[in-house]
Amino acid sequence: FASTTSYTSDPFHPMEIPGQSFPGAKDARAFEQQSEVLTFTTEPLAEPLEWTGRVHAELFLSSTAKDTDVIVRVSDVYPDGRSILIVDYPWRVRYREGFDHETLMEPGQVYRVAFPVGWMSQIFSKGHRIRVTVASTGAPLYEPNPQTGEPLTIEFPEDAVSAVNTIHHEQSHASRIIAPVYNGQP
Repeated sequence: FASTTSYTSDPFHPMEIPGQSFPGAKDARAFEQQSEVLTFTTEPLAEPLEWTGRVHAELFLSSTAKDTDVIVRVSDVYPDGRSILIVDYPWRVRYREGFDHETLMEPGQVYRVAFPVGWMSQIFSKGHRIRVTVASTGAPLYEPNPQTGEPLTIEFPEDAVSAVNTIHHEQSHASRIIAPVYNGQP
C-alpha cells in the first residue's frame, strides 16, 4: 500500500460511535465504514491466533493542526463480515511525551505517538480477520479535540479547526500495532 494514509479530523463533524454504553460485544462496522476512519484488515487467518496481554500502538503521525487525537480500535472480523470491537483507546497527541507537560505539533512534521491501547485476551479463530481502525474523533464517547493547541475549556471553542492527519508507513516511519501474541508457553 501507499507510504502514507491521510484522513480528515473535523471537530465540528465527528465520526459517530454508535451505542453509548457497552452491554456486550457489538458490530463496529457502522463506525469503521465512515469516511474519516482508516481501516486496516488482515487476510483470513489460516490458524487460530491468541492475543493475551497489553496491546500498544506506535504511530508516526503528521498533521496540519497543532494538536489532534488518535483513537485506535482492534476488532475481530467474523467470516460473515461482522466486526466485533475488542479494545480501543483515545490518545491526545499533545501528551505524547507524558501527561506532565504538553508538546504541540508543528504542522507537517512527523511525530512518533506511542501509547497503550488496552488489555485483552482474545483467540482470533481460523478464517477470522484482525482489524485495526484509526480515527481522530468518536462521538459521543470522546469529546472532539479543537486542534488549535490552545488550553482546553469547558465550552467548545468556535475557532476549532479541521485538520488533515497522516499516518506514515514508510520504512523510516513504520506505524504499527504491537500485539501480545501468546503461543501457549509461560
